[in-house]
Amino acid sequence: METTVSAGKVYFLRENITGNKNDECTFRFEQGKEDIRFYFEVRDADIISPYTADNEDIFDGDAVEVFISPDGDRTHYFEIEVSPFGKRFWAKIVNITGVRLDAVDRIAPPYEAKTEQTESGYRAEIRVPYAVLERFDTEKYLINAYRLDKKADGRQLLYALSPTFCRRFHRPKYFLSPERG
Repeated sequence: METTVSAGKVYFLRENITGNKNDECTFRFEQGKEDIRFYFEVRDADIISPYTADNEDIFDGDAVEVFISPDGDRTHYFEIEVSPFGKRFWAKIVNITGVRLDAVDRIAPPYEAKTEQTESGYRAEIRVPYAVLERFDTEKYLINAYRLDKKADGRQLLYALSPTFCRRFHRPKYFLSPERG
């Protein structure tokens, strides 16, 4: 598995438990002057996301998300999520052990998200200003990207840029370091 990720390069997210290749979701990111941007393209025939407001538990339905540690500290990071219909979720996470969440502080999402339905699913664009990423350091930040795929039978399939090999995404040891300079 990779330990670094390159800005501008398109990646396919992998099945999270096995790490197997999957071609249903692409991810890429770009670093701008004022913000960092994340792009997802998702193939999904049965979009399930009944949420109508920001900061609802959109992670229980279809969604894409990014975890970002702004300064490389894997115990403190932000959870950024977007539903296929543009509902957003933002939280500050404290995860001292790397396994169990010690604190989750939901905050009104301070970022922009655009979503668009496509013939085969949806696409999402997320723009996060550097100013809201406390202690953001272009030389130290870490990321991982995810997709949650809710099925009509109640199952939820998980996909990741860097799989965590379990039923949860909150495993910061799998965060990736963007290639520098």
